[in-house]
Amino acid sequence: MKAELLLAWEHLRFHRLRSALLLISIALAFAAYGVLGTLRFSLNSGDDGVSQTRLIVTHQAGLMEPLPLAHLARIRALPGVADVGHATWMGAYFQDQRQMLMLFAVDPAVWIHQHPDMSIGAGAQQAFLSQRNSILVSEALASKFGWRVGDIVPLGSILFSPRNGEAAWPFRVAGVFTSSDDGGGRNYIISHYEYLNEGREFWQNTVGTFMVTASPGHQIQTLAGLIDAEFASSDAPTSSNTDQAFHAEFFAQFGNVALMIKAIIAAAFASLVLVVSSTMALAVRQSTRDIGVLKVLGYSHLRVLRLILLQTAGLILLGATAGLGIAAAVNAAVTRSLPQFMPDVVMPMPVLGEAVLIIVGMGLLIAALPAALALRIRPIQAFAIEQG
Repeated sequence: MKAELLLAWEHLRFHRLRSALLLISIALAFAAYGVLGTLRFSLNSGDDGVSQTRLIVTHQAGLMEPLPLAHLARIRALPGVADVGHATWMGAYFQDQRQMLMLFAVDPAVWIHQHPDMSIGAGAQQAFLSQRNSILVSEALASKFGWRVGDIVPLGSILFSPRNGEAAWPFRVAGVFTSSDDGGGRNYIISHYEYLNEGREFWQNTVGTFMVTASPGHQIQTLAGLIDAEFASSDAPTSSNTDQAFHAEFFAQFGNVALMIKAIIAAAFASLVLVVSSTMALAVRQSTRDIGVLKVLGYSHLRVLRLILLQTAGLILLGATAGLGIAAAVNAAVTRSLPQFMPDVVMPMPVLGEAVLIIVGMGLLIAALPAALALRIRPIQAFAIEQG
């Protein structure tokens, strides 16, 4: 094994230009995968263990139609409901409307309980729960705008003007939080629903969505059907979906983003397989005499096959590692620059796990043609071709 490894390395090192070009191609493909795969992961609300255990309940007519707050008690009374919260998107912005923020007015204690992916200091959580005009801000957003704990931050809203005639809602920063990869790493702000409800001029006692957690042992889809059936004949019928399905439907308004990302990634890797496989096959043709010599020296088919696999695997592994490292750096840089739009996810483990499977699959697929050519080489034919 050690001999084949050294031979594979020497082969790649001897053909420096070809190896370098292949490494760059592989690195670029995996860099694109790392960036787009991370974005797709966040659009899907992160890990299934989190996003598939919460229901998002909206008005049947769409997100812009509010739901009566009175629905909450009826949902809570249904069998299989462990907890019910709600959220109302405020359409908030900082300083001007080009700096839109994802700010939700929520039931503070319930929101925190339903979002175990949030990491909040005990002091910040207590300050937030005790101050009605307070907000919790994701760490990336606070860093972007230079907000500190205790600051009074004026935030405008494209939906709700304060009843007192002021141009913006004054909020006190109670603390910052981070969101783990499990929840998609989104950057957002939460405030007290009561503060919004008392201060706005219309749509009082209504909410944008309800968030429902199922009791252990209850099927989430069955519970969704119960909720929608409960309000089917009311003035505000509902549509209930898992957290993941809800966000997929929301982003579908801008086109099937997840499908487009998958198509781009698939096209990149398909092109990569063709380029690398044909180049490695050509390399085997050019190394016909060398392979013939190895067979004369007693190399079996298995050792020749191992040599080709090591050459291919070495290229793919080095290129993929470089590409994923580039993707992680790009993700981190973009998040720092645009936290109001991009998730705070550098390289989630599910994306890395998928990358490992792609590396293994590509390695076997790319090595198939050059390995088949190498195994067909006969020593006599190899020397005859060289002499000719």
